Amino acid sequence: MRSIISAISATLRQSAYNLVMDCRNAFNRHFSVSFYQPMPGLFIKVPFLPLSAWVEWGQPHAGFGTERTSKTDLAFYLGTVRGSLSIEPKTEGFEA
Repeated sequence: MRSIISAISATLRQSAYNLVMDCRNAFNRHFSVSFYQPMPGLFIKVPFLPLSAWVEWGQPHAGFGTERTSKTDLAFYLGTVRGSLSIEPKTEGFEA
């Protein structure tokens, strides 16, 4: 009886650990913060939408303005804050 309870307990612990790690990985795919010098930044991917943004701040001063880097990307500069807004292109699907 003790071994059955011990086995169930170990299984529940492992299941809880796996659930926490899966939630952490899902969260990290959509949100990330970097505090490393010299350019700390923030990444956000909007769930269920093809939108993502990367914003970083720090020296040097980058000026003010916007620049279209491609058909789907827009870079912006606001002094020491700069970033990129992206729309992922629509894919028609894939063939197996």
